[in-house]
Amino acid sequence: MNYTKNITKDFIKNKVLTLDLEVSETMIVWGLRHWTNAPKIDEDPRELFALCIEQHKLPDISVLFEELVNGITEGTLFKGVVGQEFCNHLHYGEFKVLETLYLLQNDQFNLANESLSGWLEANQARILLKILSALSVILEKSNLIIPPRKEYKTNWQPH
Repeated sequence: MNYTKNITKDFIKNKVLTLDLEVSETMIVWGLRHWTNAPKIDEDPRELFALCIEQHKLPDISVLFEELVNGITEGTLFKGVVGQEFCNHLHYGEFKVLETLYLLQNDQFNLANESLSGWLEANQARILLKILSALSVILEKSNLIIPPRKEYKTNWQPH
C-alpha cells in the first residue's frame, strides 16, 4: 500500500506538476489526455474519470469530454495536439482548449471562436465551441476557473 502511495506522489510531483498549471488547468489537460489515450490501451475512460468528477464535486461531465476528444480527433488540422498521459509539456490542442475555456469564462465569445477556428475544421470548431461553452459554465460553478495568462491573449504556441 505504501509503495502505491509513493508511486502516486512521485507521479504527481514529477509529471503533473512539471506543467506548472493550476488545478483547473491540470484537470482539463489530464481529462483530455485520459480520454484520448485510455481507448488505445483498452481501458474505459469513464472509470478513472469518475474519481475526478467526485473529487471536484462536478456533475457527470464525461459526455462532454468524450465529445470534445471526438471533435478534436475528427476536426484537427494538425497531428499530436493532445499529449500522452505521462507527457510533461503542454501540447497545442491542450493549450487551445485551455485558452478557449479562459476566453469563454470571461465572456470573450468571438475570441474563443477565433481560437478554435485556427486549428480545427469549421464545422468541428463550431461544435467544440458549444461543448466548451457548456463545460466552462460547469467549471465556473464549481470554482474551477481558468486563470489569466498572458499566453491566452497571444498566438503563443507551446509545442
